[in-house]
Amino acid sequence: MMNSLKHITCAFALAALLALPQFAPAAEAADQPQRPILSVDGRGTANTEPDMATVAVGITTYATDAGKAQNDNAWVAGEIQKAIAQLGIADKDIQTRNYSFRPTYRQDKGHENEINGYTVDNTVIVTVRDVKLTGKVIDAALSHGANEISSLDFSASNTQGVRKEALRSAVNDARDKANVIASALGKKIVGVQNVSESTGYLETRRFAGNMMLAMAKDVETPVAPGSLSLSANVHIDFILSD
Repeated sequence: MMNSLKHITCAFALAALLALPQFAPAAEAADQPQRPILSVDGRGTANTEPDMATVAVGITTYATDAGKAQNDNAWVAGEIQKAIAQLGIADKDIQTRNYSFRPTYRQDKGHENEINGYTVDNTVIVTVRDVKLTGKVIDAALSHGANEISSLDFSASNTQGVRKEALRSAVNDARDKANVIASALGKKIVGVQNVSESTGYLETRRFAGNMMLAMAKDVETPVAPGSLSLSANVHIDFILSD
């Protein structure tokens, strides 16, 4: 019986001794001072050329007869769509939106509630996948009865490349700032603790209003798509040497 108790006691003692080294490194790490952290924000921008355009074509018709106003609008819209399709624009890229039919009223005193005609508004949205055709699409619409080019938007179909470029530029900007600050403090960057990023969207380039009216007056509409830009921001916590 005594021998059994001795064996049990020795076993507990050995287990306790084996367990002690496991806690020693953690205790030592807790005693070590934390290295200084330098937090820096970086910003980067990248540009790309647009390869798509979206044209909003406005068609307005008026007639004293409701049916005529509607039929006139449908006929003009059909002629515009046929003309645009002949340029190589696919049917799926020509869509009707914002169709409205409303009565108009007399303005003379005493007859304000009397209907004197009907107005039909129709907007045809054209997606142009070859930006070189944008001016031709506008000319075709205006020459076949469109009353307005209400907007023209340029965009890019693939944004992955420009997004990566903007992020790399933002990281380089943050690192350059960190190097300058660390050098001024007499320290060096030895690591990175945390990184976070915020990347915007590649916004479309829009023409509207007076510019659309000016374009409509030209015999042959010149269109310069320019470039699109995307911005990225990063926040980096750099570890400095002691």
